Amino acid sequence: MKHIVMHLALLLLGLVLIGHAAIHLGIIPGGMPGPDGRTGWSGHSGLLDSFLSAPVVRAIAVILVAGTIVFFVAGGLGLFGVPFLKERWKGVTIVACVLSLLLFAVTWTGIVPHPSDAIYGPVISGTVLIGLLVDLLLERTILQPKARHVRNGL
Repeated sequence: MKHIVMHLALLLLGLVLIGHAAIHLGIIPGGMPGPDGRTGWSGHSGLLDSFLSAPVVRAIAVILVAGTIVFFVAGGLGLFGVPFLKERWKGVTIVACVLSLLLFAVTWTGIVPHPSDAIYGPVISGTVLIGLLVDLLLERTILQPKARHVRNGL
């Protein structure tokens, strides 16, 4: 029974990661229609506009959104048990979270109709990132003390 519950939890988390990847399509202008028709990113970046040209800022945003989507989908597929990704899903998802947070930092001031409409994106990415970093810290410290003692001959 425990094995079935764990398997279902991993599948659910995989679906959440893939769903979160899809939500990032909302950054693309017109990617997800809003009530007034204007949605997505206007191309304005309060962070980069002062020292980079508009095409460079747009290229950075495109790279960040593409990377975010690819890495979140890869993390989800790893949780589904895809062989190459199965053992790497945590690292891949950490990269996705970092890219997502960078994406929001770059595009935040240009999100249409209003940046607060996209607040859940960085909250989800930040929460997943913190959770995975805590998990990795616990794996390497508290959850593995016997392995360290055996390795050190204690």
